Amino acid sequence: MNLTQNPLKAQVVAQSASVITRGEEDPDLQLAQKIYAGLQEDIQRYLIEDYIKPQLEEGDKWIRQFHELIESDECSRLEYDCLIEPVTKIIQNQSALAKMCKLDTIGFNSCYTQHFIYKRNTFRLVDDPYTSMCMEFVMRRWH
Repeated sequence: MNLTQNPLKAQVVAQSASVITRGEEDPDLQLAQKIYAGLQEDIQRYLIEDYIKPQLEEGDKWIRQFHELIESDECSRLEYDCLIEPVTKIIQNQSALAKMCKLDTIGFNSCYTQHFIYKRNTFRLVDDPYTSMCMEFVMRRWH
């Protein structure tokens, strides 16, 4: 079966292809796609249903939570602590990270690049990049 014949498989392939590190394709991702293509269809379906689909759903949950919290009264008072958990979970989930970078909510892509690729915190007195990133999101949205 061709991967594009199954919409869920096509979504997984499209999202995994969009995960790019530092402007070049990830060789581990290429190897994983090659191995996946060689698996029997029932094993592919099992992997998608039991591993990939739950990870995509988990990422979507954290993205929704981020969008709700950034508009909350707490963030409007420039309190950023509530954002640390969803931002951390988004960054740890490759599909959620790719989606947030594509959505680019409040400049997520440039903020992520600055803090985690170039390793420069916006708030230099803050050592933790997650905290600095959340502080920047709140300032971008509410200041």
